[in-house]
Amino acid sequence: MDSLHTKKSVGKRPFLFPMPVGIIGSYDSVGTPNIMAASWIGIVNSKPMSIGVSLRPSTKTYNNVMRTQAFTVNIANEKLVEYVDWVGHYSGKDIDKFDVLPLTPVRSKLVNAPYVHEFPVVLECRVVRSTELGKHTHFVGEIMDVKVDTAILKKNQKFVDINKLRPIMMGNGSGYFGIGENLGRGGKVYQRLGINPLIESK
Repeated sequence: MDSLHTKKSVGKRPFLFPMPVGIIGSYDSVGTPNIMAASWIGIVNSKPMSIGVSLRPSTKTYNNVMRTQAFTVNIANEKLVEYVDWVGHYSGKDIDKFDVLPLTPVRSKLVNAPYVHEFPVVLECRVVRSTELGKHTHFVGEIMDVKVDTAILKKNQKFVDINKLRPIMMGNGSGYFGIGENLGRGGKVYQRLGINPLIESK
């Protein structure tokens, strides 16, 4: 057996690489905007287009989202990594983050949640389902709209140019990372294998 691929058990761990980083926006009971960093997020459905985020009940954001049934997911770029780390380090229970940081909360017109003006991509979501899983509660939010800085849109104005966005991600215990080189276009890369099982043998 190939020794390069010898496996070792490391136990139960949340190993998905890379892990996306989203800044979750919400309002508290008196309308104060709050943001927290979350990496346990991902697209979960196409119709309706939905995103899921898992939150611990001990967080202020959990209580906000339970009350308002809404949240935003703000996607940062590499230039905002310090803010992402700061937001993830401090709790909204102890401090008004927008009172300290030079970031601007904007009230969504579609959902009862704020988004961050300085972040290049924003998903506005209304909660359609919440499931208690144990230590976390999983919120499924229907994406009501996505707002994108025009400077990072492709020429067709429909898709984000990831090289202009320069998103950040978590390395699961290894800190923050940016994007790497383009490895090829989906639906084309597999052709390098030269394997086509659908070709009829002659």
